[in-house]
Amino acid sequence: MLGKQELPEKDSLVIGMIAGESSGDTLGAALIESLQARYPHAVFVGIGGPKMIDLGFQSWFPMEKLSVMGFFEVLQHLFELLKIRKSVIAQFLDIKPDIFIGIDAPDFNFKVEAELKKNKITTVHYVGPSVWAWREKRLEKLRHSVDGVLVLFPFEPPYYHRYDIPVKFVGHPLANQFPEKPNTLSARATLKLEALAPVTAILPGSRMSEINRMADIYIQSAKLLADIYPNMQFLIPCVHDKAKARIQEAVEKFGRGIHIRLIDGQSRLVLEACDQALVTSGTATLECALMKKPLVLAIKVHPISYWIMKRLATTQWIGLPNILANQSLVSELIQEEATPHKIAIQMGRLIMDTRLRAKQIDAFEKQYVSLKQNASELAADALADWAGLSDSKHAK
Repeated sequence: MLGKQELPEKDSLVIGMIAGESSGDTLGAALIESLQARYPHAVFVGIGGPKMIDLGFQSWFPMEKLSVMGFFEVLQHLFELLKIRKSVIAQFLDIKPDIFIGIDAPDFNFKVEAELKKNKITTVHYVGPSVWAWREKRLEKLRHSVDGVLVLFPFEPPYYHRYDIPVKFVGHPLANQFPEKPNTLSARATLKLEALAPVTAILPGSRMSEINRMADIYIQSAKLLADIYPNMQFLIPCVHDKAKARIQEAVEKFGRGIHIRLIDGQSRLVLEACDQALVTSGTATLECALMKKPLVLAIKVHPISYWIMKRLATTQWIGLPNILANQSLVSELIQEEATPHKIAIQMGRLIMDTRLRAKQIDAFEKQYVSLKQNASELAADALADWAGLSDSKHAK
């Protein structure tokens, strides 16, 4: 918890943030950089990850405490999550930041935003909840909790207009961080790979719940692919040591004799170096699309979580590339479909079918253009407007 000696000075511009997982940490860090350029003496506090902390962010709790996915998984950690939320609300009410930005993590942040707005603190939610996929009625409650919402995709604003919620499409910050044309040969040289070697990336996710559920399945799938393509190189970026240990365990059990390299982080470099990827859902599918790499999506979640989400879903896809394309562009293998055999079949098809690869890459190039909007600068503009910071004495 933040000690009293670390409280911001009274004249400081104080910006509160809570990010709940690695993708939120990336968004938060990019936004902090844009805000620091405008308000160099601003203080940033709340909950964030290593990228935000590297920029001077004061994180009161480890971000990993919030990185829980699925209804059942949240229930298992509910007491601790409620305790953390109560603590950060009390701290924010004590500090009274000039603005609070909840970055994704809607189930955690919505309550924080509601309590802060009730106490006259400007609140903004960054990354609109996926109401285009399920539970649009959440916006009825959200409109009383926030002063604005920053959305990443061009099809989202109309949903918010229906509920009279101030909204700003800012594009996706990740699009600005990916090259227009990936340099596969350079990435391979950096990773000391042969220039012409066949390379498949496996991105098992950033949450341990995902990794624990999928690691064995992914490695078994790689083994089946290696039986067909004995020269195939498999690269697996690992978000931290705990994830690496779990994946190594799967490799030793199911992946002996095949070319598998575990790499500390560097998921984008791995994507740039690969020919195709096997990916969990979420931001990783978008990163793959922004790198213009063909992919297959495969994931399992807790059965109770899946049962609930299936009944609340309003779209037939879970992968962002498919949702953005509004078509079944990328194979999605969910729950009982996510078996090693079925994954290997779809990956083999992706490797061999040049028309399918070209179709995906063409769609990904269009998505890249639509999402590259200088997101963090647009987000900073909206925050300055909604919080009345444009003429602040704290600006440069």
